[in-house]
Amino acid sequence: MIKILLNYSREFEIQRIKNTLKRLGWYIDNGYSLDSLSFPKNVSLDKLQKIPDEELSEVIKVEYDETKFISTAESVEQMYHNYDRKLTEFIKSTGVALIPEIKVFLTNYGIGGSYSLPNEIIVNISKYYSIGLLRNILHEIIHLHIQPLIDKYKIGQWGKETLVDLLFERAFPDLCKRQNIPIDTVDIEKIFKENFPNIERVTSLVSGLTT
Repeated sequence: MIKILLNYSREFEIQRIKNTLKRLGWYIDNGYSLDSLSFPKNVSLDKLQKIPDEELSEVIKVEYDETKFISTAESVEQMYHNYDRKLTEFIKSTGVALIPEIKVFLTNYGIGGSYSLPNEIIVNISKYYSIGLLRNILHEIIHLHIQPLIDKYKIGQWGKETLVDLLFERAFPDLCKRQNIPIDTVDIEKIFKENFPNIERVTSLVSGLTT
């Protein structure tokens, strides 16, 4: 079974903001708007880029609500328990290596969801809640599992997002909510339909279609 370990802290919030600021150029270059990112309120983006850690810590302290994180973590654990077995069985069916334990960091800042190998995801609880938050967590877990193949076959950003959406739709049709993908996905969807559940073959054939 894929187990999730929930984490949150004021210290993590500082790092999340700093990492998001470092990646601003990447987000913009890949078609994400500033509205898709969350930052501390009442502090301009320009000031955030120059603010020292000590002052940033004080800004976060004002907004940080421990009770919100506690209640959100409890809710996530309850909801995830209803899907963990199905998720595990689905991941196994694709032939990719199962990640048995995943660290889930809850935050108020940055993009809606992100991930990093080997086993970490971050989800923004100021943008998602309840079933939407669970959907985001499952989405990022799928990302984690296929990322080695994405790297191996050099799949572009929106090709990768298309594949995750298609996998999510197969795994959880009741929860699926496709993203607005700014590329033509017809060829990717055809490859996926013809070769699922062999996700390595899918990614090898999708390689080169997107950048």
